[in-house]
Amino acid sequence: MTVNMELEDQYNDVLKKFRYGRKTGLRALSGKTGIPMDRLRGMESGTEIPSVQEWMDLGTAMGFRGNVMERLHFSPENTPHPTLPASVLPVCESYFGYAVWTYLVLHADDPGRALLIDTGGLGERICGTIERMGLKLDAVLLTHGHSDHAGDLSRLGKNLPNRVFLHQADFSLLGSPLPAGIHFDPPEKARDRLAPLGWDINVQNASGHTSGSVAYLINGVLFVGDAIFSGSSGKAEHPDAFPDSILSVQRLLNQNDPSTFIVSGHGPFTTVGMERKWNPFFDATPIMPE
Repeated sequence: MTVNMELEDQYNDVLKKFRYGRKTGLRALSGKTGIPMDRLRGMESGTEIPSVQEWMDLGTAMGFRGNVMERLHFSPENTPHPTLPASVLPVCESYFGYAVWTYLVLHADDPGRALLIDTGGLGERICGTIERMGLKLDAVLLTHGHSDHAGDLSRLGKNLPNRVFLHQADFSLLGSPLPAGIHFDPPEKARDRLAPLGWDINVQNASGHTSGSVAYLINGVLFVGDAIFSGSSGKAEHPDAFPDSILSVQRLLNQNDPSTFIVSGHGPFTTVGMERKWNPFFDATPIMPE
């Protein structure tokens, strides 16, 4: 099998996230699957690849379809590379050496106005893009409060808009000092408050990775933060939040059209239809039976 290295999460990351979320130790997993502990350790470190039967056994033990892994995680040729609408400008920032996506969405009637979706820690690239294009930000929409997505708002300086949307549950995650006088609005108010400016925004619950994670649907593009990666999902905030992570993936993929673009905080862009085919979280069991 050829491991797909283009993804944010390789197969071993998926295994670790499921075992973490299921609160299952290696010894217990070995007992359920019959796979020796040393081999399980090798699978999670990425040095050993499960056989077809082992994938089935692992899936049964941890509540996902094992055969779905082959469709993307071991098929690099299937890596999605959809072409986004011209109004969406993805910028790949380096957050302490870690690649993270941040996005500018240009207004349909006035391309000099834009929304900023997540900050990428506001490195040189996104700040430079805003300045170079002379953009006026109507709002900053934050998918969640982790610092690589919501950090360093003060660097926007004069470009910081009056409207910044972040769920209150994620306020405690903001690590960097905030600009004086900044006021956060709840994401569920984004639709009504930005509609007079010509924006059509649908806000969807994406909790699990953090308590306040949300996704924003704008012009057929779903900005999901870390709620969904191509072929995976961001790590649950804690094991008890793992069912919420699974339910969020399932809800986002079920309630949006298959042609909807999904742009994540990390990894390749994808679509709802593609993730229904090969994301192991899509039809995973939220709560394992006793």
